[in-house]
Amino acid sequence: MGENRVADLLNGPSPAPAPAAGHPATPPGGATPTPSPSPQAPPAPPGKTSGEVRFSPDELKKLGAAVEKELMELFKQARYKLDAEPRDAQPDAYTMFAISAALTYTQMIEFADQDLIDKSKHAMDINDRLVKTAGIQDEAERQSTLEGI
Repeated sequence: MGENRVADLLNGPSPAPAPAAGHPATPPGGATPTPSPSPQAPPAPPGKTSGEVRFSPDELKKLGAAVEKELMELFKQARYKLDAEPRDAQPDAYTMFAISAALTYTQMIEFADQDLIDKSKHAMDINDRLVKTAGIQDEAERQSTLEGI
C-alpha cells in the first residue's frame, strides 16, 4: 500500500539545523549531539516545569494547510480508483442466485465513496480549526503583551 505520508508529515522529525562553521557534524566519539532547548522559552529548573505550551500561529496555519492538502490529494486519488474498475461491475453481472451479493456490492461502493467525501470535509474542518486556533493564540498573545507602563 505504501508509506503513510500523512503520519510522516505529522510525526516526522523537524529539519535538522545546519552545523556551525568549524564544528563537526558529529563529535569524534561518533555520538550524536543532544538537541538544544527551544529558543522561545528558557529552560526550567530541575524538578519544576512551567506547564506552558507555546505554539507559533504561523506554524499552526502551515500545518493545517499541509494536512488538508495532503489528505485531499489522497482522498481524491482513492475516489478516482473507486470510480474506475469497481463501478464497472454492475449488479446485472451477477446471476439471479447472487442478487444479495450484487446489492451488497453496489451499496459498499456507494458507502466507500460517501465515506471519502465525509473524510474530505473533515480534513477541511481540521484546517479551519487550526487556523482559528492560530488566530486565537495570536490575539491572546497580543492582548497579554504589555504595551507601556
